[in-house]
Parts: sequence; C-alpha cells; structure tokens
Amino acid sequence: MVLWHPPDAPWVNLNTNGAFSASTLEAGEGGLVRGSDGEHLRAFCAPVAASSSFEAELLALIRGLEMAMELSTHIWIELDSAALVSLLSSGHLGSADLRHHMALIRSMTSQRQVRFSHIYREGNRAADFLAGRGVIPLPLNTLIQSLRLGT
Repeated sequence: MVLWHPPDAPWVNLNTNGAFSASTLEAGEGGLVRGSDGEHLRAFCAPVAASSSFEAELLALIRGLEMAMELSTHIWIELDSAALVSLLSSGHLGSADLRHHMALIRSMTSQRQVRFSHIYREGNRAADFLAGRGVIPLPLNTLIQSLRLGT
C-alpha cells in the first residue's frame, strides 16, 4: 500500500498533477500544499491550455510552486511522473517546446530549498483527483463535497 507522508518541519509538501485528454484535447491541473503536520494549506484545480500530458504536468507544477512559495522556502515536491522528476533533477531544460516552462521552474526554485521526488499514483491520489476535476470544472460546492467524500 502506497501512502502519502507529511514532511518534517520546516518543509511544506507540494503534490501536483496534470491531466490531458488526447480525444478532446482538454487539459487540467491540480495540486495541494500540505504542512509538516499534514494540514491542507492550499489546493487548486483548473483547466489549462496544454498540448500534452507532460505540458499539463509542468503547468500544474508552476501553479503549485506559486502557492507553496508564499508559505515556505523549503518545498518538497512529489510528482507521479517519473520522467518529469528525472528531468527536473537532471538540470536539463528538455525539449524546445517546453523549455520556457522548465526555465520558469528553474528560476522559481533557484532561491529555495527544493526536493523533487517520485511518488506512485496511489500516493498522489489527491492531486490526481484535482487535476481530473480541472479538466471538467465543477461548481465549488460540488468540488468541496467530492473532496470530502473522496470521489
């Protein structure tokens, strides 16, 4: 069983995910920031203009970083995309069509203590749920009820 575990203080944890439908070309982003005692500090989900699931993942990470940076200088980022974690850890900027996103992420994280790690989809369920809801936006009260029920 794969579970999410809170970070040690003073770290905050950022889990993000992107969703992309090749059939409809719709994309969404989602994520949440949690503190060292596991409390939810920030969450988001929204549609995004992305041309691939990888770009949706990058856009979700940028949005999540904006939120996490308001809360801490120590950010532990967990992603269920092993390819993205590998790229972020390598120092490379990736393919030409995504370099501007990667350069922005590098700039955002340059003055912070940041860890990147892979988490299996089962441990990233909350961010996965939010990203899926970003593709098809729901009214806020419906989204909150769905989060409470875990559906």
